[in-house]
Amino acid sequence: MSAITSRNGPVAVTGCSGFTGGHMVRELVHHGYSVRACIRDASSWRGKDCVDYLSRLPGVEIIDGCDLFTEGSYDDAFAGASAVFHVAAVLGNSADGKSQPLGAGDIAKDVYDGGLSGTQNVIDSINKSDSVSRIIYTSSMAAVSGAKGATLAEGYEWIETDWSSDAVDEEVWNKPQNSYAKSKVDTEHLINAAAELSGRWDAITMNPAMICGPVLFKAQVGQWIEQIGRVAGGLEPNWPSKYDMYYNIIDVRDLVKAHRLAAESSVDHKETQGGSRYIMHGSGGRSALRLGSELTEIISGFFPSFHLGEPATVTSKGEPIKIESRAFNDSKKAKSVLGATFRSVDETIRDLVETSVELGVISPQLKD
Repeated sequence: MSAITSRNGPVAVTGCSGFTGGHMVRELVHHGYSVRACIRDASSWRGKDCVDYLSRLPGVEIIDGCDLFTEGSYDDAFAGASAVFHVAAVLGNSADGKSQPLGAGDIAKDVYDGGLSGTQNVIDSINKSDSVSRIIYTSSMAAVSGAKGATLAEGYEWIETDWSSDAVDEEVWNKPQNSYAKSKVDTEHLINAAAELSGRWDAITMNPAMICGPVLFKAQVGQWIEQIGRVAGGLEPNWPSKYDMYYNIIDVRDLVKAHRLAAESSVDHKETQGGSRYIMHGSGGRSALRLGSELTEIISGFFPSFHLGEPATVTSKGEPIKIESRAFNDSKKAKSVLGATFRSVDETIRDLVETSVELGVISPQLKD
C-alpha cells in the first residue's frame, strides 16, 4: 500500500485559499509535514488573505498559478511530492451566484468541468511527477446521497456503496442543478480509473457533508459558514434560499484529520466496504439539525445576548414549508478503519461563530 509519513518528503494541497484547503495545510504542518500550498492567484484579495495566513505556518511553500482550468499548472507543485491532497473545486453555490473560480462563466459548466477536466489536469501532473504515491480526493456527500433522501425509508443509514447516480433518470441527472453531484460522481470514477491504470499511485476519497467550523482567514467564508454566520448576525439566510432547512454538519478539523489518517494508513482501502471512499457526515452522532430551531438553539446557548436571524418557515403564499430528514450517518467506516474522531456539533458551531466575530465577518446585533 502507498501509506505516507512526514519523512517521505513534501506533500501538495490544492485549493488552499478555500475553507477545507486552508485547514488541510494547518493539519499537516502541525504533524510535521512540509507542505506545498497550491493557490490559483496569490495577487487576488482571496489569495492575499490566504498567503498572509499560510506563510506564517512552519514548513509551507506557496505555489502560485495553480489553476484547475490550466494544463500543467500543477507540475512544479507535484514534482518530488509524496502525496497530493486534492481539495480544489469549483463552487457554484455561493451567495453571490458566481462559480469560484470562473472558467467559461457558465456556472453549471464550470462546476462540472472544474471537477472532471480540472481533476484530469491534476492527474496528468501526478503522472508526470514520478514521486506521488497517493492522492486523497475531497469529494462530497452529494456523490453519495444526491436527491434520494426523500424517497428512503425512515432511519436509512448512508453507506459507502451508495451513489447519488443510482436509480436516477438520466434526463434528471443531467439537469444543471445536479452538476455538482454529477461532477463529484464522475470525478471519483475518473480518479479511481487513473489510479488503477497508473499502478504507481493509489486514490482515497473522502465524502464530507456540510463543512463547518472555525474560520482561519476571511477568504474562507462562504457556503454553510456564511449562512450560519448570517443567522448569528441577526440576518436571514440567503443561500440556497431564505427558507429553513436541515444542515448535515461535519467539523472541518475532523475532516482534515481523517484526510491525514487516510494518507498515513496502510490498509488496503479498495478491499473495504464501498472501496476506497469514506463518508464524513454526522457530528457527535447528530446527523441533521434544523437551522431554524436546533442550530439557533446552539448559537443562543453560547451567545445569549445575540439577536438571531430567522430563516423563513412559510412560502410566499403563506403555506408552511415541509422539510424532513429521513436518512442519517454515523461515519462508522471512517471510525473503524481510519480511527477518525468527531467532536460535538455544539463545539463546531461555537467555534464558527467565535472566530467569525473575531475576524469581523459577523457584526452581532445585541438584544435590548
